[in-house]
Amino acid sequence: MQLEEIKKNCRIITNEEKQGEELYFDSKPMYDIIKELKQNGYRWHNEKKCWYRKLNYTGTGAEKRNYLGVKVGDIFHYSWGYEQTNANYFQVVALKGTKQVVIREISYETVETTGIDSYRVKAVKDSFLQKSQFIKDNEIGAIKQVKGLPSGTIYINIESFGFCSLWDRTDDLMTCYY
Repeated sequence: MQLEEIKKNCRIITNEEKQGEELYFDSKPMYDIIKELKQNGYRWHNEKKCWYRKLNYTGTGAEKRNYLGVKVGDIFHYSWGYEQTNANYFQVVALKGTKQVVIREISYETVETTGIDSYRVKAVKDSFLQKSQFIKDNEIGAIKQVKGLPSGTIYINIESFGFCSLWDRTDDLMTCYY
């Protein structure tokens, strides 16, 4: 019996705090089901009376996603500045558990000049910068926790006072007066 078939016959709870999955059965599963659970990384929790395992990702194959749906290759946008608007982009290069990602800063290209010192820019996927002012070693990247707001906005903190939101693939405004 395969795991997907087993999951149809139990109650499944995602435990976000523990980054895990819990399976609750009405009665003790048969030996072949227990064997399949163990082969798939599940362990018995005697206090909760459930089978549990840590989740690394959701999804399958190349489309593995964290608990908020972020996947490798996704891009975060950071807009910041004082008397000007700067644009920085960060690409997800790895998932770490269900709540963290590894990011590296990538370059942008100018799409349109909209005025004196005013531009529309967009990220250039896989065009990693050698140096980043936000990531100590951009060759390795930085581990960041992915968070979500009730509004659906997905973001990561890039500095103590700034955050990057998941890029919607539209051109962004950038201004520079100096």
